[in-house]
Amino acid sequence: MGGVTYGVFYQAKYEYEDVVMLNDNTLKIVPYDGDNQHVIEEKLDTEPKGYSVKFKDNFGNTVYRVKILDPHNAMVITSKSVVEVYPKKFEDCEIPCSEDYVFTRSSSLIDIDYFKNIATELLKSHKTLDDFVRSTIDLVRGKIKYKEGVTNVYTKAHESFSLGYGVCQDFTQITIGILRAAGIPARYVMGLVDDNPNTTHAWVEFKSRDGWIPVDPTRNKFYDLSYVKFAIGRDYNDASPIVGSFVSRGRGWLKQSIVEVKKID
Repeated sequence: MGGVTYGVFYQAKYEYEDVVMLNDNTLKIVPYDGDNQHVIEEKLDTEPKGYSVKFKDNFGNTVYRVKILDPHNAMVITSKSVVEVYPKKFEDCEIPCSEDYVFTRSSSLIDIDYFKNIATELLKSHKTLDDFVRSTIDLVRGKIKYKEGVTNVYTKAHESFSLGYGVCQDFTQITIGILRAAGIPARYVMGLVDDNPNTTHAWVEFKSRDGWIPVDPTRNKFYDLSYVKFAIGRDYNDASPIVGSFVSRGRGWLKQSIVEVKKID
């Protein structure tokens, strides 16, 4: 199956009510380079300019650390990239299909013990990987209603499950919790959908004999996705797009974010 080439744009604009003397940010806003993606080019800028270092983290994510020392009342972070994405092939198999030490364990936002009983019940009647994944997502979508403002990035998977409400990271982390509780390796993915995105999105990749296969529980999409992933990890804490701090006497806020994914022929 041939790949798709995308031009990817990400921009975040911040404003502050008083002068900022130091702004320190860790950024995962360029495409992941590996697995089913190949980055052709990437560029990241900030305004004001800062001191920047680029490195790979433990999961292979491309990370930029940028420190801005010039006084400022606004900041703009921009990335522009070109990436090839190759949809993954998936062939069904009987569980267990694969092993992975890291992505079958609990993490800071996902307690797999909470989901053990659910996974055990599902395993009684769903023996293949495809059947189990689809049944898990049916369960999650039946339990959780999409609603903004009820949860936040600190909400743990079992908390959003109990609330019955959440957004994409909640759908993703609950799904991961059930899959891991069944012994199926599953990881958190953050990036952009390929059909008119308006913000970053979260979805799941589970491990099969064919490698890591994407599935989107929020949008009920399976397997042959051509989303652009920026970062992977155990949960949101490993794959958040921007984490930062600043020194100022006033508050700061995100004024605007713009994202684009355009197919390049």
